[in-house]
Amino acid sequence: MSILETTLVFVAIPVAIYAFFALVTLRSKFASRPRYRPGQPWDHPPVWWAANPEGAGERHTEAGKSAPSTARGGARGNW
Repeated sequence: MSILETTLVFVAIPVAIYAFFALVTLRSKFASRPRYRPGQPWDHPPVWWAANPEGAGERHTEAGKSAPSTARGGARGNW
């Protein structure tokens, strides 16, 4: 193998592979709109999200059970 072939195989091809993956991963960063950063003014209207807007603020209870729960637990695992 000549010096040119050796350089091509061991240098140029790996550099081309790394450059390809770098362009693929950075493509979305350059093409997307600017992101919000803390400290910048917020120009959009506020949006409040709830998983269940009809039941927001209501406590879920089982049918026929009116007494408060006596279940205990916590981070220590005392049940």
